[in-house]
Formats: sequence, structure tokens, C-alpha cells
Amino acid sequence: MLAFLSAHGNVPFSIALVIVIMLGTFELIAMIAGLSIFSALDNSLSVDIDTDVDMDAETSITGMTGLLGWLCLDRLPLLIWLVLILSSFAIAGYVINFTSLQISAGLLPQLITVPIAFIITLISSHFLGNAVANILPKNETSAISVDSLVGCVATITQGRAVKGMPTEAVARDEFQQKHYVLVEPERLGIEFVRGTEVVLLARKGKVWTATQI
Repeated sequence: MLAFLSAHGNVPFSIALVIVIMLGTFELIAMIAGLSIFSALDNSLSVDIDTDVDMDAETSITGMTGLLGWLCLDRLPLLIWLVLILSSFAIAGYVINFTSLQISAGLLPQLITVPIAFIITLISSHFLGNAVANILPKNETSAISVDSLVGCVATITQGRAVKGMPTEAVARDEFQQKHYVLVEPERLGIEFVRGTEVVLLARKGKVWTATQI
């Protein structure tokens, strides 16, 4: 078993497994000390994504907003999501190589196993992430309505936005949680480029109108 885990073809998956074990060990030690590394880091790196998405809507979500929402990063604490990703990647890789070992008495090259394991990991993040999110207790203390972002400052993260052509921006609420939203200028003739700071004014459907600071 040790020879299998340490085989060259399993190195990426063994590294992922070691990281998961280290995170679990650190969390256990921290809990004994009355702390929680997972909670502390998750609060400092929290990401809340506005993914109330209707894919048939006139405006579709672009960039990382739709991707991170599909991967359930908006529904799970960040480090729990990270453990899920790393564990899925390691398990997928081991299963692929174990199957290959049984069939051909050899391991597949990493150029084959890593991409396949990565794709399985993305699918796992979506389906297992939803399952885990339904089990975890909900934290209502920092849950806010998306509409309460009115007046918050957001930063354009990609592309450019003009009236009728929104782009992605990230805003922080009063709890310092991040929200990825779509924004467009309130008037024609105005353009927001990447890095521009704007104030969210009103939301119509999935799109916020904003004005530059």
C-alpha cells in the first residue's frame, strides 16, 4: 500500500492527501486549545457569491461568478470546500491508478490521470458540495439580503461595463463578506474598466446600476 501511495504516478494525489491530513491535524490541535483554524481562516477569506441565477435570463452570469457558484463555493465554508476539493482529487487519482494497476499491472502517466482526476473533482465539488451544504448548519448571523448591498462600494474585476453590457464586480457587505455581482453604469456614455471603484445604486434582476466614485 505504501509503495502504491508513494509511486511516481500518485505523487500529485499523495500531496493533496497530505495537505488534507495536515489541515485536519492543525484543526484538531487548535480545537484542543479552544480555537478553530477553520473558522478563523474562513472568516478572513469568506466569499459570498450572488448566484441566484436564471440561465434563461436576458443577462447571463460570466467569469468566476457562475463557475464558483456551480462549484458550491458560495454554499460552503472556504476551507471545508478546499478539503472537499483536495480529498476528491486524491481519491479520484488513486481509483484511476488502482484500476489501471489491476488491468495493466502499471500506473497511467500523470499527463493522463491528473486531467481526468481534475474533471472528476469539479463534478464532485458540484454534487458533493450541494450534499454537504444541505447537512451543514446555516449561519444566520451574517446572512444578508442581496438588496442590502445598496450603497456598498464594489470593484470591477474584469472586462469593461457600459450601459446595457454589465460586467463582474466584487463588493463587501457589513460583515466583510465578498459578493460577486454584475454592474453597469446608470447612464449612457460612461464606461467602467477593471479596477474601477463604483457605488451600487439599485438592482434590476441580476444587474446592479452603479456610479463611479
